[in-house]
Amino acid sequence: MNAEYRRKASAVPPEDRPISKKNISGLGNFFGIYGGEHIAATEFVIGATLVTWGVKATDIFIGLFIGNILATLTYALICAPIGTDTRVTLYSYLKKVMGPYMQKVYNFVWGLASIAMAASMLTVSASAVREIFGIRLQTQWYPTDIKFILVVIVLGIIVTLVAANGFEAVAKFSSVCVPWMIIIFAAGIFVVVPELIKVTNGAPVQSFTDFMNLLNTSVWNGAVIPGGQKLGIIHVIGFAWMCNLAYHGGLNDMALFRYAKTSKYGFITSYGMFIGHFFAWGSAGIMGATASVILNKSLLILDSGAITGAVLGATGLLAVIVAGWTTANPNIYRASLAFETIFNKIPLKKLTYVIGAVMTFAACFPITMNIMAIVNIIVLVIPAIGAVIFTEHWILPKLGGTRYWATFKGWKINYAGLFAWLISLAFVVVMTLTGVIHSYLLFLPTYLLAMVSYIILACSMGAREDYTAQKEEDQKVRAALEELMEEEDENIIEYVPKKPEVQKAAALLSYAVLAALAVVTVLVFAGGIGVETWKTISFPITVCYFVLGGIATYLKYGLTEVKEQQEVKNETIQRIQNEAL
Repeated sequence: MNAEYRRKASAVPPEDRPISKKNISGLGNFFGIYGGEHIAATEFVIGATLVTWGVKATDIFIGLFIGNILATLTYALICAPIGTDTRVTLYSYLKKVMGPYMQKVYNFVWGLASIAMAASMLTVSASAVREIFGIRLQTQWYPTDIKFILVVIVLGIIVTLVAANGFEAVAKFSSVCVPWMIIIFAAGIFVVVPELIKVTNGAPVQSFTDFMNLLNTSVWNGAVIPGGQKLGIIHVIGFAWMCNLAYHGGLNDMALFRYAKTSKYGFITSYGMFIGHFFAWGSAGIMGATASVILNKSLLILDSGAITGAVLGATGLLAVIVAGWTTANPNIYRASLAFETIFNKIPLKKLTYVIGAVMTFAACFPITMNIMAIVNIIVLVIPAIGAVIFTEHWILPKLGGTRYWATFKGWKINYAGLFAWLISLAFVVVMTLTGVIHSYLLFLPTYLLAMVSYIILACSMGAREDYTAQKEEDQKVRAALEELMEEEDENIIEYVPKKPEVQKAAALLSYAVLAALAVVTVLVFAGGIGVETWKTISFPITVCYFVLGGIATYLKYGLTEVKEQQEVKNETIQRIQNEAL
């Protein structure tokens, strides 16, 4: 390796380095993290909100089906390929495409947005604990009960500790929670439908047609709830597609896909999309409509804790808490990565603690529970940058342009990218003020406008000039960095479970307990046991599952012993000594 290129490679800061081959992750972590994030606290809020739209059940399910297919394809065909091709986060990649100044501006904005999302999930979780401790409903924008603040602080500490331990910790935490969350949302149908029939004097469900008739008359009946809005199937499609646009079309999940073995892992997101944004939204809608009748209150004033507590008891309240954690964790992880590029002298773990404190403080204000407003703002402001990055990475080279051309020109700001972003923002402002395009449909023309604007501006500002020398220099530095990282990989200590037999036994028992909960849940729908009986026994079963699942995970990843690699270490030491000579 040329000493000059090795020096340049060594100077690349950790946050700008691609992840090494040894850190590439398997399928399990992606199922865990995408299940955990999208089978989450937002589902309780959004599912209930769908009931207020005045859309029939048939249109809801068709719209969600189409919209979630589009979202999965965006993950798999746009975000994942760039993530696996670059092996870096969007927050780092922005420096090469948009310049260091624009990188810091965007990362600051996105970091704040991620904190807002995490804080919202924490507030939703606290709404469940509110039911347990008798904390009064938080109806003001500021907290009105000291007990609510204390609950938020405790929940914030848990979320921050998990996120501070990185991608693996976030994924493992989610992998324990997700299977149980799926069963709880299933209970939103199997347990709550009998309750819905009872409180509405509906006809028994003996076929799928009966089930849809019940939903079309008692849940999504096409009538607008006072204070709601009349929407149609096209809005449902648009909402399902745009709900996570900042992560897929906006490319923020490059931070996760950089760990994927292949870009095909992008299709794993269908697991989260369809279980979380189809099945769980439908289940939450049924729970919301049923709770509204039971409590004789409008859905617009019921929080997630009140809804799940009314229909699923203590187990439902726990579901809101856990779901809030599994969504807040990856958002704090993303926020830390974004702010790391700005505060790069602070170790990532310490930075995560600071961000966690900010998140917890924000979550103490109930106004953060308005997740729909946060989602709308993020979707309309953030993804245009993803459009620019996508265009730079894949489209511009096919048009005779060069990747990183603005960096090669020595610009601190990619003005073509900046102007494309500003044009898209101006379009959003005009369309929002005039109401010409609904906010759930505005993202697509905005995204396309940013792409077209960037192509025109980049080509006119020098993207198609000759950068052969700069490209060769960049490739040599990248090759040197790859060699350097391979050497560093050899010194990574491998860990193996210390008590594999006990770990496997605990894992099998946890699955058996989970299966028992699933059987009990189905029995309610079949008439084998009553709803109140389910509420009584589901909570201790749940506690058993988390205890066993937690023990199994801790034994596998916590209590470990070092697997010695003396030969590799000796070879590394010898090579370093030779280089020194």
